[in-house]
Amino acid sequence: MSRALDESTIAALKAGNPQAAYNSISSVLVSPPPSGRLEIEILGKGIPLPEGTYVLQDGISVGVSKLGLVQAFLIARKILQDHIIDGSSSSSPQTDDGTLFAATAVILLMDPEFLTAANTRKRLVQKQLLDDNQMAWTVLTKEKAFLDSLLTSRLHRHTKSPTLWNHRRWLVGHYSSRGLMVDVVGDIKNIVSVAGERHPRNYYAWCHARYLAGILGKEDSDYENLLMVVKHWCCQHHNDVSGWSFLYYLLDNLDRSRQNTRIISSTFSEVLNYVASCRLTNESVWVFLRTLAASGRVSKKELERFTTLGAQFSESCVEGSTNQRVLRSALDWYETYRCRRGL
Repeated sequence: MSRALDESTIAALKAGNPQAAYNSISSVLVSPPPSGRLEIEILGKGIPLPEGTYVLQDGISVGVSKLGLVQAFLIARKILQDHIIDGSSSSSPQTDDGTLFAATAVILLMDPEFLTAANTRKRLVQKQLLDDNQMAWTVLTKEKAFLDSLLTSRLHRHTKSPTLWNHRRWLVGHYSSRGLMVDVVGDIKNIVSVAGERHPRNYYAWCHARYLAGILGKEDSDYENLLMVVKHWCCQHHNDVSGWSFLYYLLDNLDRSRQNTRIISSTFSEVLNYVASCRLTNESVWVFLRTLAASGRVSKKELERFTTLGAQFSESCVEGSTNQRVLRSALDWYETYRCRRGL
């Protein structure tokens, strides 16, 4: 796709007020609401704004003019470039932290893969933590609120950005290293799951979920609550293989105690009931079922239900159809690995 700008866009950029756009957009980004997260959308040409207006805000919902964001980005990038150049000279005045936080916020809203902006924010956060370690919770929570706003908003590239997810992992690491509480279940439910809805099969979001689950620990009392949250999400998004993969990861991490065997069999049974009631034949859910069935941690009664249901669904499908191939492949795979495990 061409990156060339049409003549009308070039004329609009020249006629606009970049500094006013920057001031308006950055002021919203650096002042998170009490709830923590903003819901940001980029408004294109189809939603014209009054002259001199670059942001529409109603509570936590924020609409940012696309043209205004481009203009603001030009100012923000110049601020960051000047900071980098001045930083190499001891005689040059240093840009204050507030200005850099504002500039990098605008840059990351425009381009989530702008690594220099993300690394600059890391250095600013580290500096604040060194200056006043007593304010660690406030500093980290404010940065996380900004980041979560980008990761969960309806922005095309942000929800799947490796740069933003790595930045969030870095922040969570600082919480843990300072003994601050990390709400793992809440983060997976409210951040990872929402990002997974915004961008299906979101590899980076679910990798972050695995990192968070490692912090929680298998013996934590909230682990079973996390299983329920993820199972519910998977049933609502039964075509998303990344979600099912994460659910299997959580179950596979459980040790072989009697209680955990009950949890695994119960989860398998509930998913099987859901598949039967909705007559699901998509590959994502059947790959989950076949893998868990072959793990040796499901009761014989549920295994019989699994094979019977798969055979019934397969017979009811059109001969040679994709759904039939999915079901037969799942049953064949299960039989192959069941024999290898001696089940």
